[in-house]
Amino acid sequence: MRAYTPAQVKANAPVDNKYYPQTTAQYNARLDLTPADNTKVRYNSAAHVMNNFNTINGGDDAAITLNSNRGSEENYSFIGTILAPHTNIIIQGGSQYSFAGNVITNRSIYLDGNVAVDKAFGANFNADGKFPGTSDLESTTKVPRILSVTLPNGVNFSPENVTTNYVFQFSLNNNVEIDPESETMHRLDGRAFKNTFLIDQPAGTSNVLWSRMNDGKWKKYEPDGKNPLQPNKTSEAQTVELSIADVTEDLKTKDNVDNYDDQTIYNAGKIDGNYVVNGVEKAFIGWHLLHKNKFSFIVASEIKAKYDNTITNCTLNVHGDLLVNYPKVFDFGTYTLGTSEQEPVSIAKGQINVENPFYMDWKLVVKNSTSGADLVDNPLLQEDATGFNVQLYSLKTGTDDDWEAGQILNLGGLLKGPETPLLTLDTQKQLSGDEQLDAIQPAKSMPFYKSDVNLKFHNGKVDQCAKRPGKYKLEATWELSTADKVVDNTD
Repeated sequence: MRAYTPAQVKANAPVDNKYYPQTTAQYNARLDLTPADNTKVRYNSAAHVMNNFNTINGGDDAAITLNSNRGSEENYSFIGTILAPHTNIIIQGGSQYSFAGNVITNRSIYLDGNVAVDKAFGANFNADGKFPGTSDLESTTKVPRILSVTLPNGVNFSPENVTTNYVFQFSLNNNVEIDPESETMHRLDGRAFKNTFLIDQPAGTSNVLWSRMNDGKWKKYEPDGKNPLQPNKTSEAQTVELSIADVTEDLKTKDNVDNYDDQTIYNAGKIDGNYVVNGVEKAFIGWHLLHKNKFSFIVASEIKAKYDNTITNCTLNVHGDLLVNYPKVFDFGTYTLGTSEQEPVSIAKGQINVENPFYMDWKLVVKNSTSGADLVDNPLLQEDATGFNVQLYSLKTGTDDDWEAGQILNLGGLLKGPETPLLTLDTQKQLSGDEQLDAIQPAKSMPFYKSDVNLKFHNGKVDQCAKRPGKYKLEATWELSTADKVVDNTD
């Protein structure tokens, strides 16, 4: 560090490196307060160090120079508050290991070094304490701005400054019984996350919408290699709209380095309970899941200058349940003993519905878990007494309200032990060669899955069991699992 006026230097020239470690042992013993690879320690150290140069005075050519990581020294940065009210300050440094702290002076500050874009936008260099461009030190007449952003479900916000991060909750869920409507939870109709920007373009400027996700690299939004933001060739400022049909898809690139929407799935809680839907009690199993992504946007010709409130930050939390609902009770109706010739079968119907908004792999296994007297005496579990049939439905239009019924598959009887599943639905299941069995298997690309379960009981079996009156029940376990990685939500 140098802190001398020209007159002082001429009168008493300092000894070079007087206070710098002269031996390897001294160098290694130096207290490390500024490791650049440990930001927390570095900033904490900077908050407790005061470098006081209040007695140094000089003319316009006098300055204190902070030499940060210039030369052979590596991995260290100058830290602490610099108090030098009567002299200029020069800060030198590389792009990675640089000055950390505060500078207080009534003179000029000179920065000599590579400053990372993110650090530059987060810095404060103005005397009024506001961000660059908001005072008389920097003109704002040529600075483009994002005036507002419109999101799905009528959500709209106007960015205030570069430090504000707006957080919005959106839901892909379709079961209001499990996920009640909320003022803070907005409905997302489909997966497309459209953003519409209202942009103020100064006269005679040509700009680009830059974007990034999750603090990644800034990238130009140029679909098909073309800039959708037309230049303003007029002599007046223009307000224009620019829309991105789906930020989580349209901002993707082919470099495979960005952490986009489908990369990380967070667990927001387990679902396991009974709910009444349209007057029918159903059982639900699954998980509350969500994607969390921070989006940042800026309008500029190049990201290199200071802008007035032009960085827009928002985090979109998209909730979606991996959810299975199935009938709690199968009702066969009433059968009169001895009338099996007139009424040979009784049928109980139920429906399996699966929601998979994040296109995950999932597996559902249904097993007979009946035990004790219910297993031995239950008419439903006698040999060839009850047929187990499944009928798959297919979506016609990619929505959940237009289905086409498929063929009915006979999966055999209910008389199976817990080691042999009654039904297995698996997005990763290998084809068995049985066309009917393979036809009912789901795919992870299906956001919705629906199939009917028909239990066909042969009433003649009841006549044979008439001498064993009583109430019997069939117990079944429904197990849902996923092979995809799910991360605990720590927020």
